[in-house]
Amino acid sequence: MDEFGTVSHSDSDPVPDQLHALFNHPDDVRVQKLPRAGLEDRGSMAVFFGAGARTVPHTHHHGQHLFIAEGAGVVGDEKGVHMVRPGDVVSSPPGGWHWHGAAPGTAMTHLTVEQPGDFDLDVDRRDWDTTYGPELGA
Repeated sequence: MDEFGTVSHSDSDPVPDQLHALFNHPDDVRVQKLPRAGLEDRGSMAVFFGAGARTVPHTHHHGQHLFIAEGAGVVGDEKGVHMVRPGDVVSSPPGGWHWHGAAPGTAMTHLTVEQPGDFDLDVDRRDWDTTYGPELGA
């Protein structure tokens, strides 16, 4: 039988300790694991970012897909900083430098599909500190 799940902030959990370093404000982020449904080599979860919460720059050795579910978000990659909205899909290739999260003035939820634990935080921050200002998403 298929597995069904509902994405709900009320069913989410605080960011696990082993993922705290991935976020600028881990206390403003919640996560909800989604059913595996036969995708044993991939993990999926809903990530609920409070306004202004985002990841630090990182890469995924096997890539990552983000499906924007609600709110307004920001994704930074090799080509710049991009605003994302519900319905947008972002695919980061294997080894692709990027960061993502909520816009400064609004929360954002995305669903992620990736290989669990497949991220590297030992990357250059580049312009991460200077390209995210209060005007994003305004």
